[in-house]
Amino acid sequence: MLLLIFGQLGTVMAISCKETETSKPLARSGSNFYIDSKNGDDTNNGKTPEKAWKTLDKVNNFEFIAGDSILFKSGDVWNGQLKPKGSGSQLSPIVVSVYGGSKKALLDGQGAVDEVVKLEDIDYWEVNNLEITNNTTAVGSRLGVLIKDNGGNRKHIHLKNLYIHDIMGDYSFEMKGKNTGGIGIVGTAASKFDDILIEDCEIANVVRLAIFSNLTDGSKAVKGNRPITNFVIRRNKIHHCAGDGVIVRYAYRALIEHNQVWETHNASEDLVRYGVALWCRSTDEATFQYNEVYNTRGGKDGQAFDADEDAYRTVIQYNYSHDNEGGFVLITSTSEDAIVRHNISVNDGIKGLHVFDFPVWANHTRGTAIVHNNTIVLRKDYESVVISDEALATSKFYNNIFYHAGQGELSVKSGGQSAVFKNNAYYGYDKFYVKDEKGIYEDPQFVNPLSYQIGFAHTEGFKLKASSGVINKGIPKTEMEGNYWLSDLGAKDFYGTDINYSKFSMGAFQVK
Repeated sequence: MLLLIFGQLGTVMAISCKETETSKPLARSGSNFYIDSKNGDDTNNGKTPEKAWKTLDKVNNFEFIAGDSILFKSGDVWNGQLKPKGSGSQLSPIVVSVYGGSKKALLDGQGAVDEVVKLEDIDYWEVNNLEITNNTTAVGSRLGVLIKDNGGNRKHIHLKNLYIHDIMGDYSFEMKGKNTGGIGIVGTAASKFDDILIEDCEIANVVRLAIFSNLTDGSKAVKGNRPITNFVIRRNKIHHCAGDGVIVRYAYRALIEHNQVWETHNASEDLVRYGVALWCRSTDEATFQYNEVYNTRGGKDGQAFDADEDAYRTVIQYNYSHDNEGGFVLITSTSEDAIVRHNISVNDGIKGLHVFDFPVWANHTRGTAIVHNNTIVLRKDYESVVISDEALATSKFYNNIFYHAGQGELSVKSGGQSAVFKNNAYYGYDKFYVKDEKGIYEDPQFVNPLSYQIGFAHTEGFKLKASSGVINKGIPKTEMEGNYWLSDLGAKDFYGTDINYSKFSMGAFQVK
């Protein structure tokens, strides 16, 4: 009898265990979740357009997993903040986009939230096809999108095809202002970011700037230990910013390319003070290339590009810079070993009164740079604009063409010193005032240097005629002094032509 009872109990226990195992909920796989601000209902499961959710609150209170997609109804409007939870994976990121049409979904912070989209302590997110605004009349700590980390390692945050506009941040030149505007990446002293992509976005009419990266404490993010890696800002339209366009900080080999940037630093300089269109500080080997920058406003900075404090080995190449009131490039104090090559600068510096500026701040050293194979053109009415302002011999100019339709001045000295000029071409500059024993002093014979327009397609006038006397007159890397740390002088010229070093010319154009 006892054996029978134990046998029955064993059977019951086995059945009970089996039932417990089979009753465990299965782990769900990635799903589409639909949000419809007009016809949705937060009591729905969100899995189909017919069963869409309605509010941002519903989205914010749900834990998303790898492979999920959050799809907003095309053309619909949501007010408030999107602050999602959960992380994707390397193979299955979480995607935010739209459904039911091609029109972007609008998220409006109405000035009531600090950030319209806040991606905090999450990984593997791709946010696409949203229109984002956060406008009001009072200044404040506002952003369109914030990527935030509180002391961990963030990976793979991609922002694509966003239209971010009318963000009322803070005009202040202090950090409270520089941390407001379009898109911000902010971490702590212990934070690391990898694979951050901002691509094909438009950022316009923002206070104070379009894109920035920053740390609340950057004391450990020194040369050789920059915590932001694989940071790319590509093919964006950035315009009408009260202050700067882009500030890259604490990054290793950041890539800023193929952006069109105009009308930045366009608020009163009494409010925003200093500002530059595209610049970096506390970075290693940042590269700015194939960008068109124009109509940067102001004479307090106001340049197209800047290798600023603690910017190590910055590369500025293949850019088209024109009509920037402050100038073309700023190389600031502790900036070290910048290389500026294969760019075209036209009519930069009407207010800053310099094309290249090398200012020194109290108790600081002077920025260092090698500047070669650039084409610099100034109209006749730019006679007060100098090429190099306050540079020391630590900055060196080779194989450039300096063309002035009037009478130009080459440099403003600092303590009786100026940059080194060797093997450049000068037109409109008095040979008596130029110390370049290998210089060429004649018309370089551009096709049409004073006729140009917006767009890389309209730079043909800066090519050289076949009869130009500067063709094949460039000097090689071996004849350049200074720390030329790149492996070569560049594979191509400004126009994409392969460079033949046996027939190396001055300026940004190489004859085939």
